[in-house]
Amino acid sequence: MLYRILRLIAKLILKIFYSFEVKYEKNLPEGACIFVANHQSLLDSVVVACSVKRPVIFLASSELYKRRFLKYFLKIDKAIPIKKNSPDLNAIKQALSRLEEGHTIGLFPEGRISPTGKVEKMYEGAMYIAYKSGKPIVPVAIKGTREILPFGKYFPKFRGKIELKIGEPIYPNLNIDIKMEIVELRDKVMQNILTMLEE
Repeated sequence: MLYRILRLIAKLILKIFYSFEVKYEKNLPEGACIFVANHQSLLDSVVVACSVKRPVIFLASSELYKRRFLKYFLKIDKAIPIKKNSPDLNAIKQALSRLEEGHTIGLFPEGRISPTGKVEKMYEGAMYIAYKSGKPIVPVAIKGTREILPFGKYFPKFRGKIELKIGEPIYPNLNIDIKMEIVELRDKVMQNILTMLEE
């Protein structure tokens, strides 16, 4: 209930101050899926959560839990803490469990907020989770958050425009070797996001 109330308030703020717009919402698959988005700003998780009616459980860096203000909201979201710079099997197990229960999870596979705003590389954790769960990845492209709350800043500007695009779901091919499919999934997802960002 608290999650829904906060999401409604956040969505109203985004609409009023930032002309928040979601495109291609019809592409959403039914049931559990994995949102994979580019990462330009601390606002990104809020924007993704406000883009759909279903709750989104994020995998969030364990370092964010050290910040009291962010820790509060991460707990409301029931976010899964994940360690940076090393495979976190416990976080992956939790993500697989949430997907099995029918939940939708969200990841930013760049591993951090991009200092330049460009998508330069993606780690393969989201693709591994997709293969192991059999659930589709939904590519998500976010525009505008970097201008409103730039890298390294904590207080947003009260003007600007935010746009979010939802791509076609990408289903893992479970009939080929996991290593090959993870690389192929990564390349497909990255290309989809880059294409939507350029549109």
